[in-house]
Amino acid sequence: MQIKKETTVADVVSKNLGSDHIFSKYNIDFCCGGGDTLEKACKESGVEFEVLKAEIESINNKISGTSNMNDADIPSLINQAKDGYHVFISDAIFEILPFASKVAEVHSLEHTEVVEINELVKGVDIVITEMLKNSIMSMYPIINEIVQLNAKNEEVSLKLLQDLKKTINRNEIAQQLIGDSLRKIAVLSSHYSAPEGACNSFRFLYEKLHEFHHEIQKYMHFEKNILISKVLKEIE
Repeated sequence: MQIKKETTVADVVSKNLGSDHIFSKYNIDFCCGGGDTLEKACKESGVEFEVLKAEIESINNKISGTSNMNDADIPSLINQAKDGYHVFISDAIFEILPFASKVAEVHSLEHTEVVEINELVKGVDIVITEMLKNSIMSMYPIINEIVQLNAKNEEVSLKLLQDLKKTINRNEIAQQLIGDSLRKIAVLSSHYSAPEGACNSFRFLYEKLHEFHHEIQKYMHFEKNILISKVLKEIE
């Protein structure tokens, strides 16, 4: 695709492999802020548009052999969400929680920000658990039922469409809460830069939080702009 200033961040991430890493490099939100144009994102992050464009095109050209998620069918996308993103997210937050607690306990006097970071991590864990539960127990079964009905050329009931809308709205609220918390963590941690002389646990926590933030944005972009977008086109 041709990358222009008026192109949205979400559109670039969907169609340019590796662009998510470039956006993360410049602290550009490609999930909740995915609707922003590149011009707006560049202005807010302080990076020149031509620099961003060149880096996106460069990394996209270097990546080969990776399938385009936009070409996958809906059941395949759901499997990718469950077997890929959900597993990583659950494992990552399980690993991060004890380190956030430990760092807050040991370093709270000289680095008061770690106390708030620990509380934010615990809140993120609660919201993520509910979000993934909503996807597995409600949203994905409804989507699968709609796909099956369409395959048989049967009518999708109004109630089923309303139920789908409710599950999507629940996840959108959860994603906003998670995004807000992770942005606060990024600011509190000076964008995951451990202080000079920090212990291994401190450094490990920030490294894992940085990785987690990036992967969460990828997942939320995937669900909103690829999976759900494809489902909504299916029922138009």
